[in-house]
Parts: sequence; structure tokens; C-alpha cells
Amino acid sequence: MHVEFEEIRRHQTTQDKRIHELELTIQNQNKQIRNLERRCNYEEKDEVYKFFEEGSQTIKPNFESEQLEVIHRDGQMSLTGRRNTVHNEPPHRDNYRKRRRLNTDPVNTVAFYAYMSTHEANPGRHQTLIFDDVRTNLGSSYSKHTGVFSTTEHGTYVFTWTITSDINSYIFSEIVINSVPFGSIVTESEEVRDDHSATGIVVAELNHGDVVYIRTNPNASIKGKILSDSLRRSSFSGWKIM
Repeated sequence: MHVEFEEIRRHQTTQDKRIHELELTIQNQNKQIRNLERRCNYEEKDEVYKFFEEGSQTIKPNFESEQLEVIHRDGQMSLTGRRNTVHNEPPHRDNYRKRRRLNTDPVNTVAFYAYMSTHEANPGRHQTLIFDDVRTNLGSSYSKHTGVFSTTEHGTYVFTWTITSDINSYIFSEIVINSVPFGSIVTESEEVRDDHSATGIVVAELNHGDVVYIRTNPNASIKGKILSDSLRRSSFSGWKIM
């Protein structure tokens, strides 16, 4: 009987100790929660201050009533509580968002990409190069039959072309706008003893009806052939940027 009583007493002592430890744990957790709440309140107040500093001339905190008195640039006054959700935005932000909404209207996209489906064996001077395998033609402004891009609307455009020359070859090419050369490159493989690629890129302001194409240079000699296959593509592409 005495042994059973001692066992019960030890068990009760153990339980009391565990309960005391749990109480201490709860007290510590409550203290941490209060600290976190105070920190969140301070951070929330700082965010409100920062928000109104960007769109207001003055910010006057009234700690007695826990409200912020704000005088906007337009002279209007508003109050907001420390925990209230702020609905009034500075006028310039509202106007900026309106402008963004106005600028999201769909526009006509113009872009194309085409390359030669086969090698050009013996190109001559002043020859328009035809890039007949069209992979992208948004706006349908490029013709695979003529190799000419025809502008349908005024804007700023980017054009780029790549020419690959065969071994012991050199190809002088240029981009032409309305029969006027606008840029040129040379692809030269005679000295390197290997096929070689060169790329040109231009930016041009075009009007409706302007035409753009690639041709060999009429004032320079051409030797060898232009390569275009699955390993290297001689290509022509362009797109409207604005």
C-alpha cells in the first residue's frame, strides 16, 4: 500500500512539473506574440507614412487620435486611421494608371522572318536576293516571291540579314530602301578557307508604301556562292518597334 502511494505521489509530481513547464511555454509564446503585434503595428504605420510621402506635400501624425492628417497637392484634406485601409491615392498615380490603361489597346503587329531554302550558286552584281522560306509574316508585308518587304504604315522598323559565303567566296550585300542603299556588309571566306557568315542590322523610319529588300552590291565583285541549309541559314527579317 505504501509503495502504491509513493508511485502515485511521484506521478503527481511529474505531472505538476510538466504543467508548470507548459505554463512557462505559453507565457513565452504570448510574450512573443505581443512583440510581433507591436512590430507589425510599427511596420504598418511606416508603410502608411511612406505611401503618403510619395503623393503628399505634408504628413502630420496625430498620435492622440491615432490618425494621419494628409494635405494633398490639390489642397484637399483627408484622414486615415492607423489600421484603416487607404483608398485615396495621389492624383498623379491615378492619372498614370489611366494612361497605362489607354496604352493597352491592341495594335497592328508587323514582323517577318524568312531564309533561303537552297544555296544561291552564282549570284551576280545588283541581284535581289530571294528568301523564299517564310517562317514568320505577321502583317503579311513580306513577299517570298519578290523578296521585298512593303510597308503598310508609318513607323520605326528594325531589319537584319545574314549571308553565309562558301569556301573561297566573298559576297558583298546591302539593304535597300526605295532603291537607295541603307546599309551593307561583306561576307568573306577566301582567306579563312572555310564558310563564313556576316550579319547586318539597321533601324529605319518608314512611311506607308516604302519597300525594303536585300541585294548584292552593284559596285563590288562577287565570287562563289551563298550557302543556306540546315546547318547555316542565309536569312532576312524585320519588325516594327513603334
